[in-house]
Amino acid sequence: MVVVAEGHLVGEAIEVALSARDFEIVRMASPRSRQELMEARREISRVRAGVGLVVAEIDDLAQWRDTLALIESIQMRWLVVTGSRNPARWGALVAAGCQGIVPMSAGLDVLTRTLWAVARGGLGMPKATREEVLGEWERLGSSRRSLILRISALSPREWAVLEMLKEGLSIKAIAEAGGVSEGTVRSQVRAIRQKLNVKSQLAAVAAYQQATELNYSKTG
Repeated sequence: MVVVAEGHLVGEAIEVALSARDFEIVRMASPRSRQELMEARREISRVRAGVGLVVAEIDDLAQWRDTLALIESIQMRWLVVTGSRNPARWGALVAAGCQGIVPMSAGLDVLTRTLWAVARGGLGMPKATREEVLGEWERLGSSRRSLILRISALSPREWAVLEMLKEGLSIKAIAEAGGVSEGTVRSQVRAIRQKLNVKSQLAAVAAYQQATELNYSKTG
């Protein structure tokens, strides 16, 4: 089984705990770029892992994006452990191919049983919860779901530029913060607009807000 964790200590703790319960663990860092995703795919193929476990705080936009990209890009039986209770974000992960989501508070016994169920071809969450979160994802509407998926496909640098634009930073300030030229930032903004299919910088920021600011709601 592959364990992908944002934090080194969290990944190490889960590796130790699950190894003590007869799981064979390969721990990996969370991929942050397309190149790292390709490397992760090759490593997973090499070790012939059947199940992947992602530990991520998906209320954090970057971690949600990285988790979504991982599940979409690498076809295997994924389970996510998170402290988030946001049903739309859960639904996006399930729609992308995640077998189930376990709350961080569930405990090791629940996680172990769920992992064994997923390894044997079952679901990693109650059917009713799965239907609920998929329903929340569907209720966003096709245009917004499409926008969210386009947003999630942006590179980490493009996300960073959009976030700074949302915060009101100028092109000059973004260039200084990134140690690049203003021309480079303008090129990045043009690429963002093309990928999001919008005509202006303001529209790109509005699309980013619409796609990422999903309302919080308790699930489970």
